[in-house]
Formats: sequence, structure tokens, C-alpha cells
Amino acid sequence: MAALMHCRRCLYTSAHPLGLMLDAEGICSGCRVHEEKDRLDWAERWQRLESLVAPYRSRSGETYDCIVPVSGAGDSHYIVHLVKQRLGLNPLLVTYNKYFNTSLGIRNLANLRIRFDCDLIQQNVNPHAVKKITRATLRDFGSDYWHCLAGQTVFPVQTAVRYRIPLILWGAHQGLEQVGMYSHEDEVEMTRRHRQDHDLMGREADDLPTMFDTLKESDIWQYRYPDDAALSAIGVRGVYLGNYVRWDPKAQHEQMIERCGYRTAAFARTFDT
Repeated sequence: MAALMHCRRCLYTSAHPLGLMLDAEGICSGCRVHEEKDRLDWAERWQRLESLVAPYRSRSGETYDCIVPVSGAGDSHYIVHLVKQRLGLNPLLVTYNKYFNTSLGIRNLANLRIRFDCDLIQQNVNPHAVKKITRATLRDFGSDYWHCLAGQTVFPVQTAVRYRIPLILWGAHQGLEQVGMYSHEDEVEMTRRHRQDHDLMGREADDLPTMFDTLKESDIWQYRYPDDAALSAIGVRGVYLGNYVRWDPKAQHEQMIERCGYRTAAFARTFDT
């Protein structure tokens, strides 16, 4: 068994679930990729983003230009700010109800709609199905959060196919920001494979009925990823804004508190546990 190692800079461990590599100096792959933020030409990368989204802009103004997945968090405010106020796009906001809501989170979600003048669709899966799935996944592989990860990553894609809106704009890529899985210059986009391997712990919706005899098609169909033919017919692609904008969550949150009415609360327990 390999010895547990810590990054000398950020203190992340080599046991990170997304995978972490440390170099000869004891600095992790995530920190090395973060160094790119100090040398990349972000003005030039913003121009790349503008060129990328240009073909998706509606000339009539009678349809949505893109889909933006949101929650009640500060990063959602910043993403919508970039998309609506800086890129000048007309986004359809989508959110999956995780059923772990706070009154402040609900308030911030409403603030997104009102402050940025956007339409929003919320998916509320039958709570009985959610409970059955959560009970099964918790017992089998220790996750009471599978339905949240599955829902928030599949509902935007389902909506893109249903409404024929090919462009999905996400914030930062989790693997890039946390562990340096990719470089900003890779301009990595959304993939089914990354979702299955890293978000869903290797279990797709269709795997669940074969694992648990308590789950049926009526319980899991809303978590099923569209097939390749449907995605290709629409030309669905998911772009990460963090590849084109210098991502700084602390500064972005502070900006959204000051300018866009985003509200925060003190942590109710030990940070990030």
C-alpha cells in the first residue's frame, strides 16, 4: 500500500478521490495547473469564448441561446452574471431539487431569476423515488448523495435535448480546479464518461435496478443520460467557463454579495465535512 502523501503547498493528499499526482518537489498536479492562471492571457481567452458562443446566439430573440445549470450558491450567480451581462446571451436556467434545501438557498435561487431576469426550470423528482434510490445507494456503496450528483448533471443535458438548445455553459471543471486533471489549455468539455466515472462512482441509472430489486424503471428513468444519437442530432456540448475566465471563487463570491444580492450564512458545522 502506497504511503499517504500531502502536497507541500495546498495540503491535499494523494488519496483524493479524483486522483492527485505529486512531483519531485512535493507539489501536486492541482497546484501546478493553478500556476497557469498567472501566465495565461485571459483577455485572449475571453475572446475565444466570445467566438465560441457566437454561433449559438439567437438572432430573433425568441428562443434561448444556452442552458445554465444553477443552484442557490454564489458560483451560480457569477456564472449567470458572465453569461447574461458580459456575454449578452439569453440563458435558460435549470436546477435539480436535491431536497436538502435551506430557506437561504431557496431565496438565492429566486434572486437569480429576478436579479438577472431569467427563466428557470426546476426538476422535482417524486420524493418516494428519491427515498428509494437514496436508501439503496447508501446501503450498497455508502452514498446518500448519488441522486443529487446524478440529477444535477443529467437534467441540463435532458433539457438541452428536449428543447433543442445545444449549448450548456458550466462554471469551473471540478477535476481541473481541484486536482489538475486537465490544463486550461486543453479546453476540456462535458463528457458522459467523466460524469459516470467521477460524479456517479461508476454507477449509471440503468445499473441500479440490476443492483437493487426494490428499484424499477419508474424510479430511475429521470436520471438516464440521453443516448449518443439524441445528443448528436442536437449537437449538444457542455463548455466550462473556467477555461476562459480566471476562476477565483473567493473573489467571485465577494463580488456577487456586493453587486448582485447574493446572501451567505455561517457554516453550521466544521467546514466542508
